[in-house]
Amino acid sequence: MPYEIVTASLDAKDKSGRIDVRFGPEIKTLVVSRRALLSVASPPRATELRLLQHVDTFCQIAARRLASTNGDTLRITANDVRRWLCAWQISESPVPIQTARHP
Repeated sequence: MPYEIVTASLDAKDKSGRIDVRFGPEIKTLVVSRRALLSVASPPRATELRLLQHVDTFCQIAARRLASTNGDTLRITANDVRRWLCAWQISESPVPIQTARHP
């Protein structure tokens, strides 16, 4: 689903992110937990730079969950990030090539 990022910021007190995203005619607020920020890349960092570097990842995670959620706020957790990374790695893995065996 196409989206447009409206704003993105980090709450300095609890190190969680907030992203306002337009999905079609609706604006949703994504609350990115501190642990999600720590899980999205290595080395783990819960900074505004990390949030901005991976804002598209968090929006893609939210887009996949839109059909199964109600309300204007979606919480992105470390488990969401792990599931997304697993799915991404599986889809990016090369298809094994069958080699011919000679007797």
